[in-house]
Amino acid sequence: MDGTTEEARKKQSEIIFSKTPEERFLMGIEMINYMRMVVENSIRAEQPDISPLELKIAVFKRYYAHEFSKEELERIEESMRVYHLQTHNTLN
Repeated sequence: MDGTTEEARKKQSEIIFSKTPEERFLMGIEMINYMRMVVENSIRAEQPDISPLELKIAVFKRYYAHEFSKEELERIEESMRVYHLQTHNTLN
């Protein structure tokens, strides 16, 4: 359901397209960052003691669970864990 009037939609477009491409790009980045923060906070609300790695995995699953099969998700999760161990190994 969309409650935005045609007049409001036109005004919104005018405002957005009056900005430079760089400003529009930065607006997009800000929106992406804001939505990631919303997703992370939602996960933290459900799992207050979640580790940084588990949070990354949970965010990935929240975004992409519908894009991959269960088996693919398991392989990706395992790859994320291996990568994390390799890049955070203090013995190197």
